[in-house]
Amino acid sequence: MTDPSTVIPAPATASAPASAPVPVRLAILEWGTDHRSPERPVDTDAPTQAATRHTPTQSATHDTPTTDAPRALLLHGLPSAAGTWWRVASELADRGWVVTAPDLRGHGASPRSTRYRLADYAADVTEFAPATGRPWDLVVGHSLGGAIAVVAAAADPGWTRCLLLVDPVLALGEEQAEQILPDLLADLHGDRLDPAALMREHPLWHVEDAVQKVNAARVVSPFVVERTIRDNAGTWQLEALATTLAARVHVLAADPLLGASFTVEEGERMRAAAPTMSYTVVEGAGHSVHRDDPRRVVDEAVALVQEAAAGAAATGPTGATGAL
Repeated sequence: MTDPSTVIPAPATASAPASAPVPVRLAILEWGTDHRSPERPVDTDAPTQAATRHTPTQSATHDTPTTDAPRALLLHGLPSAAGTWWRVASELADRGWVVTAPDLRGHGASPRSTRYRLADYAADVTEFAPATGRPWDLVVGHSLGGAIAVVAAAADPGWTRCLLLVDPVLALGEEQAEQILPDLLADLHGDRLDPAALMREHPLWHVEDAVQKVNAARVVSPFVVERTIRDNAGTWQLEALATTLAARVHVLAADPLLGASFTVEEGERMRAAAPTMSYTVVEGAGHSVHRDDPRRVVDEAVALVQEAAAGAAATGPTGATGAL
């Protein structure tokens, strides 16, 4: 049961008028062989899938590319961190991808802020672009990260070619937000910070998943969690926006019996509104699909990019498809 003392009361007065987002420079992890800069020493004995941590003063745009490997950006949820993508990122790197995963603002080693609107988070991540100068081949977003990816892709249509949304939270009403806030705050203390307890609750996870989740939660404050929910009160409605994106969109939804955030009803409405959008329910996987079934996430990611490439190849210069 959540300690009532950890629940931050709802503000009694209206929030300040909205202002333009001011990006912060995010700390990042990288997997693969391409993210190297002249200032960054290269360990030739290190495995290619090893992750490298960079400080908030460095970004993926500082790197000098050495190949045309496909590039992916992975956005974590709340409260989490870049390292929680370790299995998905390592698998993609083993398949020849270059992978970047930032700690979102207020998380991990990234700067703290006074504002945590989705637009603020999105402004941070749209600062990242592959060193090739091309769009990301793929952006993967889990939960909050999925919502951020939608807002970012809408703000910058050339940011990514494909979006894989892993059980994203696309709608959060004010009443629902206040209902889930105590549970989110509970992630920051008690058994939620015990890897052994997490493994008993999530038997499909690797023990490293539990360790990474605990490590991430230990450095996230209740203020960050509370502001992320309340700064977006009344505006966290992204279903319609997701159907207007230039990028190809695929959703991996958790099993409805295991606490899915993305519903089949949402998927059907979105598919009707945007025929190029698709979704799949991963049976047996909970909200953290990338922990319960990381291989499925990687397979779906690779397939999505291949399908998008095939579709682009079948489209003529005027935008008409080659099919009759």
